[in-house]
Amino acid sequence: MGIKADIAEAGEASINEKSSRLGRSVAAHGLAFENATVGIGHISMTGHWQYANGALARILGYSVAELAELTCQEMTHPDELPEDADRVLKLLAGDLKHYAIDKRLRRSDGSYVWTRKTLVVKHKENGYPEYLIAVIEDIDQRKQSEAENAFLIQELAHRSRNLLSVISSLTSLLAPTCQSVEEFQERLLDRLHAISGSNNLLLSGGREGAPLSALVHGQLEAFLGGDRSLVVYDGPALTVNARAAHSLGMALYELASNALKYGAFSHPGGRIEIKWAKEGSGSDAAFRFVWREFPAKAITPPSRIGFGASVLESVAPMGVGGRATRLFNEDGFVWTLEAPLASIQVPA
Repeated sequence: MGIKADIAEAGEASINEKSSRLGRSVAAHGLAFENATVGIGHISMTGHWQYANGALARILGYSVAELAELTCQEMTHPDELPEDADRVLKLLAGDLKHYAIDKRLRRSDGSYVWTRKTLVVKHKENGYPEYLIAVIEDIDQRKQSEAENAFLIQELAHRSRNLLSVISSLTSLLAPTCQSVEEFQERLLDRLHAISGSNNLLLSGGREGAPLSALVHGQLEAFLGGDRSLVVYDGPALTVNARAAHSLGMALYELASNALKYGAFSHPGGRIEIKWAKEGSGSDAAFRFVWREFPAKAITPPSRIGFGASVLESVAPMGVGGRATRLFNEDGFVWTLEAPLASIQVPA
């Protein structure tokens, strides 16, 4: 009996030790799961979040309890829902062992955050799917950078195409006013160097603020040369922030190059007036910028909306949280930008 008792006690001790090790393993796994830097969750066969770690709750802006009431499908952006649903079906059918997708998920405040979602299936012992394990990585900042880079490439491509037209216009305007080839070469190169400086503003992203008057002068220098009488600009002293310098710099380049190709700079006798002002006070203070062309010959409005028009009507004003209008009339052309002053100037 003593031997049997010893064996029984040894067996029980072994089982207890194994249970203890298993308990410690589960606890450690749970700790790692909860403290992971990426979001991890379990999705039921109905699409509900059965479990979510702290990182997932932070990424999506919900509490763990709130997530349990939501489905992954209803949080998915409509544009990504068809592809995501198709891949889930293939995953459950066994056609895929796992899959990853870049998708937007709606946060608790209604905004969408770009995520990288990787899914695998947890199966029951009988082989049927039990739930989905989702790993969610926040890639919103990366997506924003990709979008900004894509726009930058598009803008540079547009400027590269535009440069040939600008050089042609500069050549036509400068040649009759130069007394020698050397003078023509020098004046043309000066203009091209100024255009290069304008492109540098775009490439640098306008990292520092700048006086608005200096920004206007710098952007127009490429097209004015030494003739300051073609443009009159006036407005209060104002130091614009980096984002505003970038947005206004793009708009001024577009306006000046258009004026050179077929606007006020395209024929002798044209002129441009630029005015800006601060309006209102406090949190309601606004910024107003007006570019007005008086060409020597009537301007024919463009027949289509190209990339340059998009910069003036959408991209530049969106960069400062404002709105812009373009108007062609009998006198010429007017571009007006209105925005909150707080989104333009460097805080005092």
